[in-house]
Amino acid sequence: MKYLKNSSIKNKTVLLRVDVNVPVENGKVMDAFRIEQIVPTVKCLLGNKNKVIICGHLGRPEGRREEKLSLKPVASLLADILKMKFVETEHRVPDYHVPHLIFYTGDIRQEKHERQIKNVPSKDLVFLENLRFYKGEDENDAYFAKQLSLLADVYVNDAFGVDHREAASLVGVNKYLNSYAGLLLESEIKNLDVLLKKPKKPFVIMMGGIKLVDKVATLMNIGEKADHLLLGGGIASLFFKAKGYETGLSKVEEAGVKIAWQLEKNFKNKILLPLDLVVANKDMDPSSIRCVAPYEVGKREVILDAGPKTILEWSKYIKLANTLVWNGPLGKFETKPFHHSTMALARLIGGRGKGKAFIVVGGGETVDAVRLAHQFSHIDHVSTGGGAMLEYLAGKKLPGIEALK
Repeated sequence: MKYLKNSSIKNKTVLLRVDVNVPVENGKVMDAFRIEQIVPTVKCLLGNKNKVIICGHLGRPEGRREEKLSLKPVASLLADILKMKFVETEHRVPDYHVPHLIFYTGDIRQEKHERQIKNVPSKDLVFLENLRFYKGEDENDAYFAKQLSLLADVYVNDAFGVDHREAASLVGVNKYLNSYAGLLLESEIKNLDVLLKKPKKPFVIMMGGIKLVDKVATLMNIGEKADHLLLGGGIASLFFKAKGYETGLSKVEEAGVKIAWQLEKNFKNKILLPLDLVVANKDMDPSSIRCVAPYEVGKREVILDAGPKTILEWSKYIKLANTLVWNGPLGKFETKPFHHSTMALARLIGGRGKGKAFIVVGGGETVDAVRLAHQFSHIDHVSTGGGAMLEYLAGKKLPGIEALK
Protein backbone atom coordinates (compact mmCIF):
# COMPACT_ATOMS: atom_id res chain seq x y z
CA MET A 1 0.00 0.00 0.00
CA LYS A 2 1.22 3.49 -0.84
CA TYR A 3 0.94 6.12 1.88
CA LEU A 4 0.47 9.83 1.29
CA LYS A 5 3.12 10.62 3.92
CA ASN A 6 5.77 8.86 1.83
CA SER A 7 4.64 10.27 -1.50
CA SER A 8 5.70 13.29 -3.51
CA ILE A 9 2.33 14.34 -4.88
CA LYS A 10 2.68 17.95 -6.06
CA ASN A 11 0.82 20.18 -8.53
CA LYS A 12 -1.78 17.46 -9.15
CA THR A 13 -5.55 17.31 -8.96
CA VAL A 14 -6.40 14.97 -6.10
CA LEU A 15 -9.72 13.23 -5.47
CA LEU A 16 -9.90 12.84 -1.69
CA ARG A 17 -12.48 10.39 -0.32
CA VAL A 18 -13.36 11.15 3.31
CA ASP A 19 -15.81 9.90 5.91
CA VAL A 20 -17.97 12.85 6.93
CA ASN A 21 -21.11 10.89 7.75
CA VAL A 22 -21.82 12.98 10.84
CA PRO A 23 -25.02 13.89 12.73
CA VAL A 24 -26.69 16.98 11.24
CA GLU A 25 -29.77 18.63 12.75
CA ASN A 26 -31.56 21.62 11.25
CA GLY A 27 -28.61 22.31 8.98
CA LYS A 28 -26.05 22.24 11.78
CA VAL A 29 -23.30 19.65 12.35
CA MET A 30 -23.74 18.23 15.85
CA ASP A 31 -20.39 16.39 16.10
CA ALA A 32 -17.33 17.67 14.24
CA PHE A 33 -14.94 14.86 15.27
CA ARG A 34 -14.73 13.10 11.90
CA ILE A 35 -14.45 16.41 10.03
CA GLU A 36 -11.59 17.58 12.23
CA GLN A 37 -9.70 14.33 11.64
CA ILE A 38 -9.41 14.87 7.87
CA VAL A 39 -7.87 18.34 8.22
CA PRO A 40 -4.20 17.17 8.38
CA THR A 41 -4.56 15.31 5.07
CA VAL A 42 -6.30 18.29 3.41
CA LYS A 43 -3.57 20.68 4.61
CA CYS A 44 -0.84 18.28 3.48
CA LEU A 45 -2.26 18.14 -0.04
CA LEU A 46 -2.91 21.88 -0.29
CA GLY A 47 0.56 22.59 1.07
CA ASN A 48 2.06 20.77 -1.91
CA LYS A 49 0.09 23.00 -4.30
CA ASN A 50 -2.39 20.32 -5.28
CA LYS A 51 -5.96 21.05 -6.29
CA VAL A 52 -8.10 19.03 -3.91
CA ILE A 53 -11.59 17.66 -4.65
CA ILE A 54 -13.25 16.26 -1.54
CA CYS A 55 -16.01 13.68 -1.82
CA GLY A 56 -18.05 11.78 0.75
CA HIS A 57 -21.58 10.87 1.77
CA LEU A 58 -24.20 11.59 4.42
CA GLY A 59 -26.98 9.22 5.44
CA ARG A 60 -28.72 6.83 3.08
CA PRO A 61 -30.55 8.76 0.35
CA GLU A 62 -30.35 5.69 -1.95
CA GLY A 63 -29.76 7.57 -5.17
CA ARG A 64 -32.24 10.39 -4.53
CA ARG A 65 -31.45 14.02 -3.78
CA GLU A 66 -32.67 14.94 -0.30
CA GLU A 67 -32.08 18.44 1.01
CA LYS A 68 -31.78 17.24 4.62
CA LEU A 69 -28.89 14.97 3.57
CA SER A 70 -26.94 17.64 1.72
CA LEU A 71 -23.26 17.94 2.66
CA LYS A 72 -23.50 21.74 2.65
CA PRO A 73 -23.35 22.05 6.49
CA VAL A 74 -20.27 19.79 6.53
CA ALA A 75 -18.53 21.76 3.77
CA SER A 76 -19.36 25.05 5.48
CA LEU A 77 -17.90 23.84 8.78
CA LEU A 78 -14.73 22.60 7.08
CA ALA A 79 -14.36 26.04 5.46
CA ASP A 80 -14.55 27.61 8.93
CA ILE A 81 -11.94 25.20 10.31
CA LEU A 82 -9.58 25.91 7.39
CA LYS A 83 -10.36 29.65 7.56
CA MET A 84 -11.47 29.69 3.93
CA LYS A 85 -14.35 31.62 2.41
CA PHE A 86 -17.36 29.39 1.67
CA VAL A 87 -19.27 29.56 -1.61
CA GLU A 88 -21.93 27.29 -3.08
CA THR A 89 -22.38 26.95 -6.82
CA GLU A 90 -23.98 24.68 -9.39
CA HIS A 91 -22.61 26.18 -12.58
CA ARG A 92 -19.81 28.68 -13.25
CA VAL A 93 -16.98 28.61 -10.74
CA PRO A 94 -15.74 32.14 -9.97
CA ASP A 95 -12.05 32.94 -9.47
CA TYR A 96 -11.47 34.89 -6.28
CA HIS A 97 -8.31 36.60 -5.09
CA VAL A 98 -8.37 34.72 -1.77
CA PRO A 99 -8.76 30.94 -1.31
CA HIS A 100 -12.34 29.66 -1.19
CA LEU A 101 -13.97 26.35 -0.36
CA ILE A 102 -16.35 25.79 -3.24
CA PHE A 103 -19.29 23.51 -2.47
CA TYR A 104 -20.15 22.19 -5.92
CA THR A 105 -23.72 20.93 -6.37
CA GLY A 106 -23.71 20.29 -10.13
CA ASP A 107 -24.27 16.80 -11.54
CA ILE A 108 -20.70 15.46 -11.85
CA ARG A 109 -21.87 12.89 -14.41
CA GLN A 110 -22.40 15.66 -16.97
CA GLU A 111 -19.45 16.80 -19.07
CA LYS A 112 -20.16 20.51 -18.55
CA HIS A 113 -19.91 20.11 -14.77
CA GLU A 114 -16.74 18.04 -15.16
CA ARG A 115 -15.25 20.97 -17.09
CA GLN A 116 -16.35 23.47 -14.44
CA ILE A 117 -14.64 21.51 -11.68
CA LYS A 118 -11.47 21.24 -13.74
CA ASN A 119 -11.49 25.04 -14.13
CA VAL A 120 -11.37 25.64 -10.37
CA PRO A 121 -8.10 27.43 -9.44
CA SER A 122 -5.63 25.31 -7.49
CA LYS A 123 -5.73 27.69 -4.52
CA ASP A 124 -9.39 26.77 -3.97
CA LEU A 125 -10.79 23.62 -2.38
CA VAL A 126 -13.70 21.80 -4.04
CA PHE A 127 -16.25 19.87 -1.97
CA LEU A 128 -18.71 17.71 -3.93
CA GLU A 129 -22.33 17.12 -2.97
CA ASN A 130 -23.36 13.82 -1.32
CA LEU A 131 -22.13 10.94 -3.51
CA ARG A 132 -25.05 8.78 -2.43
CA PHE A 133 -27.34 11.11 -4.37
CA TYR A 134 -26.07 9.01 -7.31
CA LYS A 135 -27.21 5.38 -7.54
CA GLY A 136 -23.87 4.41 -9.03
CA GLU A 137 -22.06 5.10 -5.75
CA ASP A 138 -23.64 2.41 -3.53
CA GLU A 139 -23.89 0.00 -6.47
CA ASN A 140 -20.15 0.34 -7.11
CA ASP A 141 -21.04 1.07 -10.71
CA ALA A 142 -17.94 0.95 -12.93
CA TYR A 143 -19.16 3.77 -15.19
CA PHE A 144 -19.79 6.09 -12.21
CA ALA A 145 -16.34 5.23 -10.81
CA LYS A 146 -14.83 6.13 -14.18
CA GLN A 147 -16.67 9.46 -14.19
CA LEU A 148 -15.31 10.26 -10.73
CA SER A 149 -11.80 9.36 -11.83
CA LEU A 150 -11.97 11.81 -14.76
CA LEU A 151 -12.04 14.69 -12.28
CA ALA A 152 -8.52 14.04 -10.96
CA ASP A 153 -4.99 12.76 -11.52
CA VAL A 154 -4.55 11.01 -8.17
CA TYR A 155 -6.85 9.34 -5.60
CA VAL A 156 -6.41 9.45 -1.82
CA ASN A 157 -8.55 7.39 0.57
CA ASP A 158 -8.89 8.88 4.05
CA ALA A 159 -12.28 7.34 4.81
CA PHE A 160 -11.54 4.50 7.25
CA GLY A 161 -15.02 4.68 8.80
CA VAL A 162 -16.62 3.42 5.57
CA ASP A 163 -13.83 1.25 4.18
CA HIS A 164 -15.82 -1.86 5.07
CA ARG A 165 -18.28 -0.88 2.31
CA GLU A 166 -18.00 -1.58 -1.42
CA ALA A 167 -18.77 1.70 -3.15
CA ALA A 168 -17.59 3.28 -6.39
CA SER A 169 -15.65 6.01 -4.58
CA LEU A 170 -13.93 3.45 -2.32
CA VAL A 171 -13.10 0.47 -4.53
CA GLY A 172 -13.96 1.50 -8.10
CA VAL A 173 -11.92 4.68 -8.61
CA ASN A 174 -8.67 2.86 -7.70
CA LYS A 175 -8.76 1.05 -11.04
CA TYR A 176 -8.26 4.29 -12.94
CA LEU A 177 -5.98 6.43 -10.74
CA ASN A 178 -2.78 6.08 -8.75
CA SER A 179 -4.07 5.56 -5.22
CA TYR A 180 -2.77 6.37 -1.75
CA ALA A 181 -3.84 6.03 1.88
CA GLY A 182 -4.28 9.39 3.60
CA LEU A 183 -2.78 10.41 6.94
CA LEU A 184 -5.90 9.46 8.91
CA LEU A 185 -6.24 6.05 7.26
CA GLU A 186 -2.55 5.35 7.89
CA SER A 187 -2.98 6.24 11.57
CA GLU A 188 -6.02 3.95 11.89
CA ILE A 189 -4.23 0.99 10.31
CA LYS A 190 -1.01 1.34 12.29
CA ASN A 191 -2.71 1.87 15.66
CA LEU A 192 -5.19 -0.98 15.24
CA ASP A 193 -2.40 -3.26 14.06
CA VAL A 194 -0.79 -2.86 17.49
CA LEU A 195 -3.83 -4.64 18.96
CA LEU A 196 -3.72 -7.39 16.34
CA LYS A 197 0.00 -8.04 16.17
CA LYS A 198 1.88 -7.05 19.30
CA PRO A 199 -0.30 -5.90 22.22
CA LYS A 200 1.75 -5.39 25.37
CA LYS A 201 0.49 -7.52 28.24
CA PRO A 202 -1.72 -7.38 30.20
CA PHE A 203 -4.14 -6.75 27.34
CA VAL A 204 -7.66 -5.77 28.44
CA ILE A 205 -10.77 -5.48 26.24
CA MET A 206 -13.78 -3.57 27.59
CA MET A 207 -16.99 -3.86 25.59
CA GLY A 208 -20.49 -2.61 26.16
CA GLY A 209 -23.42 -1.53 24.04
CA ILE A 210 -26.33 -3.72 23.00
CA LYS A 211 -25.52 -5.70 19.85
CA LEU A 212 -23.28 -8.65 20.61
CA VAL A 213 -23.96 -10.05 17.13
CA ASP A 214 -21.99 -7.14 15.62
CA LYS A 215 -19.06 -7.68 17.99
CA VAL A 216 -18.73 -11.45 18.29
CA ALA A 217 -16.23 -11.79 15.43
CA THR A 218 -14.05 -9.12 17.01
CA LEU A 219 -14.19 -10.79 20.42
CA MET A 220 -13.43 -14.20 18.94
CA ASN A 221 -10.40 -12.83 17.06
CA ILE A 222 -8.67 -10.53 19.55
CA GLY A 223 -10.11 -12.32 22.57
CA GLU A 224 -7.44 -14.96 22.03
CA LYS A 225 -4.74 -12.32 22.54
CA ALA A 226 -6.45 -10.60 25.48
CA ASP A 227 -5.93 -11.39 29.15
CA HIS A 228 -9.26 -10.06 30.38
CA LEU A 229 -12.64 -9.32 28.75
CA LEU A 230 -14.75 -6.80 30.69
CA LEU A 231 -18.26 -7.11 29.25
CA GLY A 232 -20.97 -4.67 30.29
CA GLY A 233 -24.10 -2.94 29.03
CA GLY A 234 -26.59 -4.92 26.97
CA ILE A 235 -23.89 -7.45 26.14
CA ALA A 236 -23.69 -8.45 29.81
CA SER A 237 -27.48 -8.87 29.89
CA LEU A 238 -27.14 -11.58 27.23
CA PHE A 239 -24.71 -13.51 29.42
CA PHE A 240 -27.05 -13.17 32.41
CA LYS A 241 -29.96 -14.37 30.26
CA ALA A 242 -27.86 -17.34 29.14
CA LYS A 243 -27.22 -18.18 32.80
CA GLY A 244 -30.96 -18.22 33.44
CA TYR A 245 -31.13 -14.89 35.30
CA GLU A 246 -34.06 -12.52 34.96
CA THR A 247 -33.27 -9.49 32.74
CA GLY A 248 -36.65 -7.80 33.13
CA LEU A 249 -37.65 -5.33 30.43
CA SER A 250 -34.08 -4.81 29.22
CA LYS A 251 -33.40 -5.06 25.49
CA VAL A 252 -32.05 -8.54 24.82
CA GLU A 253 -31.40 -9.79 21.28
CA GLU A 254 -32.37 -13.46 21.33
CA ALA A 255 -29.78 -14.35 18.68
CA GLY A 256 -27.13 -13.07 21.06
CA VAL A 257 -27.93 -15.50 23.87
CA LYS A 258 -26.48 -18.49 22.00
CA ILE A 259 -23.45 -16.39 21.06
CA ALA A 260 -22.97 -15.53 24.73
CA TRP A 261 -22.93 -19.24 25.56
CA GLN A 262 -20.24 -19.85 22.94
CA LEU A 263 -18.11 -16.97 24.17
CA GLU A 264 -18.48 -18.16 27.75
CA LYS A 265 -17.27 -21.57 26.65
CA ASN A 266 -14.28 -20.18 24.73
CA PHE A 267 -13.16 -17.52 27.21
CA LYS A 268 -14.51 -18.74 30.54
CA ASN A 269 -11.41 -17.73 32.46
CA LYS A 270 -11.13 -14.32 30.81
CA ILE A 271 -14.68 -12.94 30.93
CA LEU A 272 -15.66 -10.59 33.76
CA LEU A 273 -19.31 -9.55 34.02
CA PRO A 274 -20.75 -6.81 36.28
CA LEU A 275 -20.95 -7.77 39.95
CA ASP A 276 -23.90 -5.44 40.56
CA LEU A 277 -26.42 -3.58 38.43
CA VAL A 278 -28.41 -0.35 38.63
CA VAL A 279 -32.04 -0.95 37.69
CA ALA A 280 -35.29 1.04 37.58
CA ASN A 281 -38.81 0.74 36.21
CA LYS A 282 -39.43 1.39 32.51
CA ASP A 283 -40.17 5.09 33.18
CA MET A 284 -36.85 5.45 35.05
CA ASP A 285 -38.69 6.95 38.00
CA PRO A 286 -36.03 8.07 40.55
CA SER A 287 -37.93 6.37 43.37
CA SER A 288 -37.65 3.02 41.57
CA ILE A 289 -33.85 3.08 41.18
CA ARG A 290 -31.98 0.42 43.10
CA CYS A 291 -28.65 -1.42 43.01
CA VAL A 292 -28.94 -5.21 42.87
CA ALA A 293 -26.95 -8.39 42.22
CA PRO A 294 -27.32 -9.74 38.64
CA TYR A 295 -29.70 -12.48 39.85
CA GLU A 296 -31.99 -10.00 41.67
CA VAL A 297 -33.39 -8.08 38.69
CA GLY A 298 -37.18 -7.84 38.75
CA LYS A 299 -39.47 -8.74 35.85
CA ARG A 300 -40.71 -5.15 35.51
CA GLU A 301 -37.25 -3.55 35.78
CA VAL A 302 -34.74 -2.32 33.21
CA ILE A 303 -30.96 -2.73 33.60
CA LEU A 304 -29.49 0.76 33.11
CA ASP A 305 -25.94 0.74 34.51
CA ALA A 306 -23.28 -1.24 36.33
CA GLY A 307 -22.96 -0.65 40.06
CA PRO A 308 -20.16 0.54 42.40
CA LYS A 309 -18.81 -2.96 43.12
CA THR A 310 -18.27 -3.45 39.39
CA ILE A 311 -16.49 -0.11 39.05
CA LEU A 312 -14.16 -0.99 41.92
CA GLU A 313 -13.42 -4.51 40.63
CA TRP A 314 -12.88 -3.53 36.99
CA SER A 315 -10.65 -0.64 38.05
CA LYS A 316 -8.09 -3.18 39.28
CA TYR A 317 -7.74 -4.69 35.80
CA ILE A 318 -7.66 -1.32 34.04
CA LYS A 319 -4.93 -0.03 36.35
CA LEU A 320 -2.75 -3.06 35.52
CA ALA A 321 -3.39 -3.00 31.75
CA ASN A 322 -0.58 -2.10 29.39
CA THR A 323 -2.88 -2.31 26.35
CA LEU A 324 -6.62 -1.59 26.42
CA VAL A 325 -9.33 -1.28 23.78
CA TRP A 326 -12.81 0.00 24.61
CA ASN A 327 -15.94 -0.20 22.45
CA GLY A 328 -19.45 0.38 23.74
CA PRO A 329 -20.80 2.19 26.86
CA LEU A 330 -21.60 0.27 30.05
CA GLY A 331 -24.99 1.80 30.64
CA LYS A 332 -27.42 4.52 29.58
CA PHE A 333 -24.67 7.06 30.14
CA GLU A 334 -26.47 9.90 28.34
CA THR A 335 -29.10 9.94 31.12
CA LYS A 336 -28.20 10.77 34.70
CA PRO A 337 -27.87 9.04 37.13
CA PHE A 338 -27.13 6.03 34.87
CA HIS A 339 -23.79 7.44 33.71
CA HIS A 340 -21.62 6.57 36.71
CA SER A 341 -19.88 3.38 35.54
CA THR A 342 -19.19 4.67 32.02
CA MET A 343 -17.89 8.04 33.26
CA ALA A 344 -15.83 6.60 36.14
CA LEU A 345 -14.09 4.02 34.00
CA ALA A 346 -13.65 6.50 31.12
CA ARG A 347 -11.73 8.81 33.46
CA LEU A 348 -9.66 5.93 34.77
CA ILE A 349 -8.86 4.78 31.22
CA GLY A 350 -7.91 8.34 30.27
CA GLY A 351 -5.53 8.43 33.22
CA ARG A 352 -3.75 5.37 31.86
CA GLY A 353 -3.28 6.70 28.33
CA LYS A 354 -0.39 8.54 26.68
CA GLY A 355 2.41 6.74 28.48
CA LYS A 356 1.33 4.26 31.13
CA ALA A 357 -0.67 2.13 28.69
CA PHE A 358 -1.64 2.08 25.01
CA ILE A 359 -5.35 2.95 24.81
CA VAL A 360 -7.63 2.61 21.76
CA VAL A 361 -11.27 3.73 21.81
CA GLY A 362 -13.86 3.44 19.04
CA GLY A 363 -17.56 3.50 18.26
CA GLY A 364 -19.87 6.53 18.12
CA GLU A 365 -21.35 6.28 21.62
CA THR A 366 -17.98 5.40 23.14
CA VAL A 367 -16.38 8.46 21.57
CA ASP A 368 -19.26 10.55 22.94
CA ALA A 369 -18.65 9.11 26.41
CA VAL A 370 -14.92 9.88 26.24
CA ARG A 371 -15.71 13.44 25.23
CA LEU A 372 -18.30 13.80 28.00
CA ALA A 373 -15.71 12.60 30.51
CA HIS A 374 -13.18 15.15 29.14
CA GLN A 375 -10.64 12.42 28.37
CA PHE A 376 -10.29 12.90 24.62
CA SER A 377 -6.76 14.28 24.71
CA HIS A 378 -5.56 11.47 27.01
CA ILE A 379 -6.44 8.58 24.68
CA ASP A 380 -3.67 7.25 22.42
CA HIS A 381 -5.99 6.56 19.49
CA VAL A 382 -9.66 7.46 19.04
CA SER A 383 -10.90 5.62 15.96
CA THR A 384 -13.23 7.32 13.47
CA GLY A 385 -14.73 3.95 12.60
CA GLY A 386 -17.36 2.02 14.54
CA GLY A 387 -18.29 -0.89 12.28
CA ALA A 388 -15.06 -0.56 10.31
CA MET A 389 -12.97 -0.77 13.48
CA LEU A 390 -14.82 -3.89 14.66
CA GLU A 391 -14.42 -5.60 11.27
CA TYR A 392 -10.73 -4.71 11.08
CA LEU A 393 -10.12 -6.10 14.57
CA ALA A 394 -12.11 -9.18 13.60
CA GLY A 395 -9.41 -9.87 11.03
CA LYS A 396 -11.67 -9.19 8.07
CA LYS A 397 -10.41 -7.60 4.87
CA LEU A 398 -11.92 -4.15 4.37
CA PRO A 399 -12.72 -3.54 0.66
CA GLY A 400 -11.62 0.10 0.73
CA ILE A 401 -8.22 -0.81 2.14
CA GLU A 402 -7.75 -3.88 -0.04
CA ALA A 403 -8.41 -1.76 -3.14
CA LEU A 404 -5.40 0.40 -2.27
CA LYS A 405 -3.02 -2.55 -2.34
